Amino acid sequence: MAVKMTETDEILQYLNIKNDEELFADIPQKLRVSLDLGLPMDEFSLITSIEKSCSNNVSPAMNFLGNGIYDRFIPPLVDEIIGRNEFLTSYTPYQPEISQGILHSLFEYQSVISDLTQMDVTNSSMYDGFTALAEAVRMAYRINGKEEVLVPENIYRSQLSIIQNYVIGLNLKIIKYKFGKDGLIDMEDLKSKISDHTSSIIVANPNLFGLIDENAFTVSEFKKEALLITYYDPVSLGLIKSPGEYGTDIAVAEGQQLGIHMNYGGPLLGLFSFRKEYVHRSPGRLIGLSKDNSGRKAFVMTLQAREQHIRRSRAMSNICSNQALLAVASLAYLSILGSNGMKKLALITMNKSIKLKKELYNAGINTVFKGINFSDNLFYFDGQEKLIRSNISGGIKLSELSDYPGYKNSAFFSVTEKTSDESISRLAKITGE
Repeated sequence: MAVKMTETDEILQYLNIKNDEELFADIPQKLRVSLDLGLPMDEFSLITSIEKSCSNNVSPAMNFLGNGIYDRFIPPLVDEIIGRNEFLTSYTPYQPEISQGILHSLFEYQSVISDLTQMDVTNSSMYDGFTALAEAVRMAYRINGKEEVLVPENIYRSQLSIIQNYVIGLNLKIIKYKFGKDGLIDMEDLKSKISDHTSSIIVANPNLFGLIDENAFTVSEFKKEALLITYYDPVSLGLIKSPGEYGTDIAVAEGQQLGIHMNYGGPLLGLFSFRKEYVHRSPGRLIGLSKDNSGRKAFVMTLQAREQHIRRSRAMSNICSNQALLAVASLAYLSILGSNGMKKLALITMNKSIKLKKELYNAGINTVFKGINFSDNLFYFDGQEKLIRSNISGGIKLSELSDYPGYKNSAFFSVTEKTSDESISRLAKITGE
């Protein structure tokens, strides 16, 4: 009686080899890796262990880049979900009767971001964080018609440029307010510049020095009739107050950290939330929950105040698309982490910043400010050549990002949960030489 061949035996016979060892016969023994992973571990630790085992192949660059786009761990399940055909190939869901899946997903995305920010309403995504900020300025102008916008003195050059381009023709005047020596909002200067002509006040928290700005929590108390626009870091909300908790009218952010790969700087995802009384002045579009003729739940696109749908003169914006696939990615990411996961992630990030500051201080590299940082940390440092020679990505000069008049010889180093203690120690050693 013939013995039934196993699948492995069939493969070996097809390849005309005796065992799987012959598959690797042409690979030198010294280049082979024996994996002994030991006890069960979480997904990120497993991937990190395998990458370390393969370190003989190539010495990877150490990444300390941030300031808006961050190298965070993305659970493979996120890519698995958005790689499904119904998400990857879906078009704008103009026909709700055949688009309930994507409409439902975007509805849940709006709900999750609203919950994260403690805001009333979130639209179904913008192009990226910076254009979302500019749209927020336009939205504030539509609401109150006032002609002055107060922006942080340290605003990134690219952010300011986009705002300036978006408000051409609106006769809006952009005024900068100052920061104190502690790196936080100079409250007296800000108060002195708020007037009956102020349309909106932009605050960033964490601010653009990377600091958690406690002063931002009180701006709504004296903003008069101006609207408060908060530019936030979504991961930081695992620990610090959400924009809705301190009186924000419009909350915007870059959502890349929520399950979207860095790639080469895009595509990105603009998060855009606001108070419900302003819903008819919001850009983009909303997904709403309704009922069909049989009384069943039905999701539909609603409040589509875009040029494609209404008269151009009455449109809230000319945003011609959205980032639906990336919005679904962020929904998947946040659903996988949950509230406890977000808190843990934010804690790890902040602790990494503390370790980074401590080790660089011991190496003779001082921070510019003594406050509490989240991901981005500003140091007195002007030795980028050392980093290049050592295959380290980071050390972005403040002067390359902002026209802020002070701290010319300073640079940012950013951390995430993927920043290893070993890489921080090596950075400290190299920068301190």
